[in-house]
Amino acid sequence: MMARSPLPQTGGALIQLLVLPALAACGPAATPCPACDPAQVTVVHTREVKVVETVVVTVQVPVTEIVHVEIPVTVTPTPTPRHTPTPSLTPTITPTPTETPTPTPSRTPTVTPAPTETPNLALTATAQAMGVLAGTKTDGFYLVGVDIAPGKWESTGSGAGCYWARYGDQQQLLDNHFGLAGGTVNVRPTDYEIEFNGCGRWIWVENRAPVLDDDATAPKGDGFYTVGIEIAPGRWRSTGQQTNCYWSRLDGNQRILDNHFGLAGGTVLVRPTDYEVFFSDCGMWEYLGQ
Repeated sequence: MMARSPLPQTGGALIQLLVLPALAACGPAATPCPACDPAQVTVVHTREVKVVETVVVTVQVPVTEIVHVEIPVTVTPTPTPRHTPTPSLTPTITPTPTETPTPTPSRTPTVTPAPTETPNLALTATAQAMGVLAGTKTDGFYLVGVDIAPGKWESTGSGAGCYWARYGDQQQLLDNHFGLAGGTVNVRPTDYEIEFNGCGRWIWVENRAPVLDDDATAPKGDGFYTVGIEIAPGRWRSTGQQTNCYWSRLDGNQRILDNHFGLAGGTVLVRPTDYEVFFSDCGMWEYLGQ
């Protein structure tokens, strides 16, 4: 049996030489066997192989279905002009003005006279029924309804020292006047007492008819004038040149409706609804008409 001799390793593989018995008929090693020579040798190459384990993993991936829809699109090419003209200025058109219709003048509103306080008819029916209550009064104090009748009383005196006053039942002052005589005072049924001083005689004019006097449009000087009786309604002009001219328009309760103080020479419109007008230091007043 032949001894094993080492063989070189090729490519990292171990080569072993195996000597197998040549023939089955060969005898023991001590006995030469010519039949065994030459001996048949089988060479087996053994290679060391590295095995890598491969693991296959199966994953379910959701697939979104994509649908392609083909839409035909017609593309019209836009021609590019070679020369674009510059636009000229567009003229501004001025609209034709619309003719405004002339408004129809409305009617002049009817002036309603201010309501005057109605006196107690039981006391002021007539001067005869009232007797002494409606009789002429001079300076003094008079109890309303006892000594003097309610209603309008007019002073017939002259001068600038006329004083009158109306009092309540607690002697409180309700209204008064100091200045020129010739005006009126409206004594109310609710007044308690009346005082007259320096105004001349007082006459009861509550039931006097509103009839224009013959000289109602004649020039007027300083003083009080009852509208519709002593002075005509309309426009009046002052002819004076003073700087302390004063005029006022009064209602039936001696309340001031309008007034003026300053230069003379102006005008005042006396309205039919006024009860009284007062002039002072304005010179003479001339009537200009309605």
